[in-house]
Amino acid sequence: MSRRLLAGMSIVVLAGVSALAQQTRDTKAPPAAANAAALKGSIHGTVVATDTGRPVRRATVNVSGGDVRVSRTVQSDELGVFSFTDLPAGEFMVTANKGGFVESIYGQRQPGSGRPGTPIRLQAGQQLKDLSMPLARGGVITGRVLDEVGDAAYGVNVRLYRWVMKSGERTLQQAESAVTDDRGIYRIPALLPGEYVVSVNPTLAGAMSFKVAGGVEYAKVMEMMVVEGNLTTRRAVTPDSSAPKTGFAQSFYPGVAQVGAATSITLAPSEERPNIDFSLQVVPIARLSGTVTGATGPVTGAMVQLSDAAQPPGLGVRTARTGPDGRFTFDDVAPGQYSLMTRTVPKGAPQLEASAKEAAQFFAFIEEKERAVAARAINAVAQMWASTEVSVDGRDVNDVSLLLQPGLTVTGRIATESGNEQVYSRLTVGFAPVGLQKGDQATIGPAAVEADGRFSIKGVTPGRYRLIVMGGMPSGFSLASAVFNGQDILDIPIEVTGQQNVGDGTVTLTNKATEVSGHVRAMNGDPAPGVTMIAYPVDERFWVPESRRIVSVRPATDGKYQFRNLPPGEYRLIAVSDVEPGRWFDPAFLRQLTGFSTLSLSAGGKHAQDFQVR
Repeated sequence: MSRRLLAGMSIVVLAGVSALAQQTRDTKAPPAAANAAALKGSIHGTVVATDTGRPVRRATVNVSGGDVRVSRTVQSDELGVFSFTDLPAGEFMVTANKGGFVESIYGQRQPGSGRPGTPIRLQAGQQLKDLSMPLARGGVITGRVLDEVGDAAYGVNVRLYRWVMKSGERTLQQAESAVTDDRGIYRIPALLPGEYVVSVNPTLAGAMSFKVAGGVEYAKVMEMMVVEGNLTTRRAVTPDSSAPKTGFAQSFYPGVAQVGAATSITLAPSEERPNIDFSLQVVPIARLSGTVTGATGPVTGAMVQLSDAAQPPGLGVRTARTGPDGRFTFDDVAPGQYSLMTRTVPKGAPQLEASAKEAAQFFAFIEEKERAVAARAINAVAQMWASTEVSVDGRDVNDVSLLLQPGLTVTGRIATESGNEQVYSRLTVGFAPVGLQKGDQATIGPAAVEADGRFSIKGVTPGRYRLIVMGGMPSGFSLASAVFNGQDILDIPIEVTGQQNVGDGTVTLTNKATEVSGHVRAMNGDPAPGVTMIAYPVDERFWVPESRRIVSVRPATDGKYQFRNLPPGEYRLIAVSDVEPGRWFDPAFLRQLTGFSTLSLSAGGKHAQDFQVR
């Protein structure tokens, strides 16, 4: 078993924690289970194109799942037929794909929509035949890109962004891209149906231009012919860095600088949208540079993030790493308002050589006599941060200073509803960033819980957070509440501003699990697995991104669904067809729902509710 040092202190991290847990399990199956496993089942079907109804040959079909986990892939034959044999009992997901098509999942209401499918429940020895697997062709967006004088722009990267629900919020997610040809034409195929924003970013394809002495040159370095004696040679000439520069800025269809002003393109399954044309925009560009400094001087290897304040979270974000002198540089920065942020543990400060997850696992498995030493090492780690706002107007911005300061400290104590203090002896807790603002920010922690139940999470940087248990949660327990300053931050995230520490929180564990379950059936009494069951609170204060009180589940093929560990409270329950994943966190979507049932859950309460759908 391998060992890692934690912060150079007399403590080790056991890398084989998961293997240790596995060794404690009984791997011998009872005779009845062994007999059932001997009865192998099969799934046979045909892949069919949704637009023509014709079989699709050489499609890639995958099946995964089962009580004994399996994952297999085959190709459909000349008649579009595929077969999976020797399958154990259990629930299976079947997917199909082929070039020019989009992946389809069995049971999707709209094949190729990117939305959930329905698992196939296969009984021991069952032979499932004549399964129809519809496969949808992808959509296409195509158009032409021109430069600022109306000529075809060659080699320009055109990227699509698709509107999706992410972290409980509607945002743009990077999709497919293409490069323009010599006619300035691009074509992006095999697209999921949905709503897209089209963007051009010439720097991605190396086509950045600059302006020297009044002329626009389409290269990073000009070349000139120089006569030297009797020889003619080619010499690279670097433009005068003091001369004003212009470049092609990222722009969005139909030719705007900010995504908020862009026109979205709605794409139906298998639809082609032509003539999505626009021109490049020439803007002044600048270099932005500065230094990250800690208490002992310049900080090497710190990651600095540059964010465009006018773009949605995650869009228009660039990163640079500081060099030996602590300096960072961003080239070709267009005019705008930007935020600079860095989070780091400076050299020489206590830090974990193991990851936060590994450290939390380690703490949960070590012996009692080692735990105090481990707790001191884990709790010594503290992240530092620095941020500033910068305005860029086309002129170089030099010597931006990012001076690291310690992250804040959040303190509290663990309690249980039963008063049993032994259950949290191996706990570690942390702060998880919430929503789109988290970007690439990692979870802060772990913080080891002391013998008296107290904990101290250090290095908390500005942002919105929820408290989480990172390791050592006793079996049968879950988080009931985490109250700081009178607010349960499991429901409403805490806002850390960077101005003052947060203290005296109380985190309560419970072993009283709630359960909501039932069956969903069609009007004829058959199971109706092709819906999404959503449970959400009556109180709109809890309609927030990633709320623990808003949950969804897809019923199994027998129509059964189950929700566990919902916090006590008043809820609505509804079956919805063909809903975009994560849409249930949108208050506007929840407000328009009708036909729901209501229920009241107490601590440890059980509720049964069947549904009938049309």
